[in-house]
Amino acid sequence: MEPLVLTYSDSNVETAAHVSAMKGFMEKVTEATHGKITFETHYAATLHPVTEALSAIETGLTDITLVAPSNVPELLPAALWETTVAQSVITPEFPMSLIQGTPVQTAAYEEGPLAEELAKYDAATLATWGTAPNSALCKSEIASAEQAAGKRARTAGPPLVDEVEQMGMTSVTLPVTDVFEGLQRGVIDCFVNVVSPFITLGLSDEAKYFIPAHFAVSYGTQLLIKKSVLESMPLEAQQIIFDARVDLLTATLKATLARNVQWANEASAEGVTFVDPTTFNEAIDVARQEYTKAALENAPSGIGDPAGFTDKLTGFADRWDDAAAGLEIKSGSPTNQQDWTELYQSVEDIDWDAYGDALHEFLAPYRP
Repeated sequence: MEPLVLTYSDSNVETAAHVSAMKGFMEKVTEATHGKITFETHYAATLHPVTEALSAIETGLTDITLVAPSNVPELLPAALWETTVAQSVITPEFPMSLIQGTPVQTAAYEEGPLAEELAKYDAATLATWGTAPNSALCKSEIASAEQAAGKRARTAGPPLVDEVEQMGMTSVTLPVTDVFEGLQRGVIDCFVNVVSPFITLGLSDEAKYFIPAHFAVSYGTQLLIKKSVLESMPLEAQQIIFDARVDLLTATLKATLARNVQWANEASAEGVTFVDPTTFNEAIDVARQEYTKAALENAPSGIGDPAGFTDKLTGFADRWDDAAAGLEIKSGSPTNQQDWTELYQSVEDIDWDAYGDALHEFLAPYRP
C-alpha cells in the first residue's frame, strides 16, 4: 500500500485513559504495517471541538476522533437511546458494567442501526467502552436513600436525573470545574460521577461521604474512524487495525479501572466514609425499570424493532459471559468499606492477557 498518515484528534488531554491506550494502538499499527501507516495527533480540542467531531470525520478534517452521543444528541439519536436501554441489559455492578459492558457495546456498533447511523457521516466505530458505575460523593452524611431526599446532586443528565429524583433529590446542572466550589458554598450537596474526577478535583477535601451505588453507567463514548478510509485499505491493513483496536479496548479498561484502585488506596486515608449502598440501589433499580420501559416505548425512527434490539444486546451479554467464564473476575456490591476497598483493589489481579484473548475470541466474527 501507499504510505498513509491518519489524523487523530481528541478533545481530551494526553493523560486521559483512552488517549494513553491510543498511543499503544498507534505504535502497534505503525510497527505492524512497517511504517506504511503513521499518525498525526491533535489533543485538547486543538483541531476541532467535540461537538463538531462528526462533521470533522465527514469532511476529512480528521480520520480518527472522539465523540459521545450526548455531545451530539440531534445527530446520533439511536446511539443516545441505546445508552439508556443498555442500562437494563448490562450487569450494573462494579466492575462488570465495564468488563462486560465494553464487549457488548462494541458488538452493538459492528452492525445494525447504530452502525448505519454512523455511516451517514462516513464514520465507523474504532473503539467504544463504558465506565464503572457512577457513584455519589456527598458533603453531608447521607446513610440511606431516605436521607437523600431534599438534597441537591450535580449529575451529567439523564438517566442519572431519573435515578436521583427517585430518591427525592434534585438534579443540578453545574460545570465540572465549579463542583468543588459548589460543594463549598452549598450549591450542591452531592456530585454524581465516576471516581476519576473525585481524585483530579481533590473533592475529598470537601466531601467525605462516598456512596458506591450502581448509578447509571456512561455508555456510548467512542473513537470513530473515517469509514471510507478504513475500507480503502488492503485487507491485511484492515486486519491489523482490527486486532490493534481490540488491544486498545483492553488497555483502556485497564487504565480506567486503575482510577478505582487509586481511590480505594487513598480515600480512607483522607477520611472518606464508604456508605452502604443497599437502599440507594433499590431506588435506582425502580427508576431504571421505569425509564428503560419508557425508552422502549419511545424509540427513535432509526430503531425499527426496539424489543428485538434489546434482545440482541442481551444475546451479546450472554455470549460474552460464555467467552469470559474462566476469567474469575470479582464483582458485586458490598455493604461495608473494607469489602469495597478490597473489591476495587481486586482489579489489579485481573489477567489482562486472558481478558484480551477472550475479547479477541468474542469479536472474531467481525474481523475483516
